[in-house]
Amino acid sequence: MHVLKKYEGENIAIGMHGNLMVLIMNHFDKQFGYRFWQELTMPDIYKLTFHNTKLVEVNRIWRNH
Repeated sequence: MHVLKKYEGENIAIGMHGNLMVLIMNHFDKQFGYRFWQELTMPDIYKLTFHNTKLVEVNRIWRNH
C-alpha cells in the first residue's frame, strides 16, 4: 500500500512471480485465491486499477498460450 500512496495518480509497473502476485491481489480482493492461481499460464501480464488503495479492476492483458 505504501507504493500506491507514494505514487498516487501515476502508472506503476511491477514485475514478480505469479505466487507473490496472487498473494498481493488476494490482500485487496479475496476472489483472487487458489483457484485463480491455478489458472495462471505464466508468464501472464495483468493490469490492476486502483482508486486510492482500493482495487477496482483487474484485466489480463497478455497470457502465454
